[in-house]
Amino acid sequence: MYRLLIVDDLPIITDGLAELFQKNRHLHLEVYKAYSGTEALQLLKKHRIDIVLSDILMPGMDGIELLREIRGNWPACKVILLTSYNDFSYVQSALSLGGLEYILKTESDDVILEAVEKGIKALDRDQDARNLIEKAEAHMKLALPTLQKDYLTALLQGKKVEPALLAEHFANIQLPFRAAEPVLLLIGRVDDWNDITKAPDKSLIIYAVQNIVEEILSESVKLMSVVYESSRIVWMIQPHSDDSGEWEKTFHFVNGLLEVIQSKCLGLLKLSVSFVLGSREAPWSELADQFHSLKFLLVRGLGGRKGTLLTEAGRSKEEPAHITGQLAAGAAKKNVQVQNKLPLLLNSLENGSEEEFYRLYEELEPIFTDDQIPHLQKVELYHALSYVFLTFVNKYELEKELGGQIDWNKLVQFDAQVSWKEWNAYFSRLASLIIASNREEQEQSIHDVVRKVHEFIEQHISADISLIHLADYVNLNPSYLSRLYKQITGNGFSDYLTEFRDRKAKEMLKTSSLKVHEIAANLGYNSSHAFIRFFKKQNHITPQEFREQWGIQGI
Repeated sequence: MYRLLIVDDLPIITDGLAELFQKNRHLHLEVYKAYSGTEALQLLKKHRIDIVLSDILMPGMDGIELLREIRGNWPACKVILLTSYNDFSYVQSALSLGGLEYILKTESDDVILEAVEKGIKALDRDQDARNLIEKAEAHMKLALPTLQKDYLTALLQGKKVEPALLAEHFANIQLPFRAAEPVLLLIGRVDDWNDITKAPDKSLIIYAVQNIVEEILSESVKLMSVVYESSRIVWMIQPHSDDSGEWEKTFHFVNGLLEVIQSKCLGLLKLSVSFVLGSREAPWSELADQFHSLKFLLVRGLGGRKGTLLTEAGRSKEEPAHITGQLAAGAAKKNVQVQNKLPLLLNSLENGSEEEFYRLYEELEPIFTDDQIPHLQKVELYHALSYVFLTFVNKYELEKELGGQIDWNKLVQFDAQVSWKEWNAYFSRLASLIIASNREEQEQSIHDVVRKVHEFIEQHISADISLIHLADYVNLNPSYLSRLYKQITGNGFSDYLTEFRDRKAKEMLKTSSLKVHEIAANLGYNSSHAFIRFFKKQNHITPQEFREQWGIQGI
């Protein structure tokens, strides 16, 4: 039930309107009365009022001032202004301040009732919109952990995002990190699952490890984690403050508590867990390289032992720590660059993202062209690219389509006699052929849609053709079809319908002895009058006059 407040300095009008609305019980209104703008304002402060029906010209606070107060303090309230003065300046003021309606007191009761009903419908729409927003926010809240995890995973895999967009994305999915600041990485690995073999049990254990780490660290740092390879976890860490001096403290704080975390995991979960901590904070743009550097450390040398606690710069006592860390990181970066880009390459082909594909490929190209890159890494890139292209070609059955343009044997059999520059040229050509094929198929599909739209219109010109009928015919969403057709042709489908009807009408008027009402029916008009109006609007003459110009007799 909504609340209506009636405001007028003449009690006879206020009481009469109150009685009018009390009689119309179907509106389900709780009616309040005020005999001045000031009294109305007091009631608004005490009660939630949904609709205000107010006189404009009142002593003291008039209706325009009251409307201004309502808009400033209760913007959801609908205001209808009632006056005996048909003065445009009042109308301007009311509408500029967001008044819902402006009604003269000389109008009938029905007009006043209709205005209030309009206010009720507006309130209903507002409530529906709020409900939808609340549901969307609730769904968003439920989806946030997944969205956050997927986004961070993409960054760890090498997704490149412009700094300004990164901050916007962080805000949209409520990531707690500062996009302009770097991040420290910590990787954890469950070394031994003991007798735990069921996947749900493993998930619970991983969740428990995440909880232990976050319980110990979260009071002093911001952190979030992502699970990868089923038994490994990577944490992204930032200090609460953006003070540059905090990074050193953060590193030593986390490093100093790793043994405590490890002991707690062993004591509570009966599991050995290893950790490797990055020795330097990494910008988000270099997150993937840092991530794979640490993964490299966790599987080589001491990193392969159970219960290991490593930092990126602490593998060897024989070299200065910072040199060791840099060497390890550099080696790892070259080894894992292909692994890092592989899923992104395939995804960019799948999504038809030419720019993204070529950007990724350019990052891999130096492996083929740089003589300093070891031979086996070049071989690795060959097999990785072969996998990507074979997967795509087989999935979309492109072998026959591209068969005459590419040597498939090179894709399945490595030939050491072929130079690395030739391999690079081969894969570049294959990529361009696939992308061109995708583009050609997309363009053909678009032209097929236009052809089918025209075909449907021409075959059903005598029927009532709607956008929904057309969308069903081409298996597209109606709104999307409308946008797509206009993007392709520059016109709406109704323009083509009009043009075809006009063209067909002229053709029938010139070449057939059909009467005007018969032509009208053939073109989908319910009456000859409607057809004549249409034809005259298009050609500035009637159908009969058109026939007479061509020396044709008809009715």
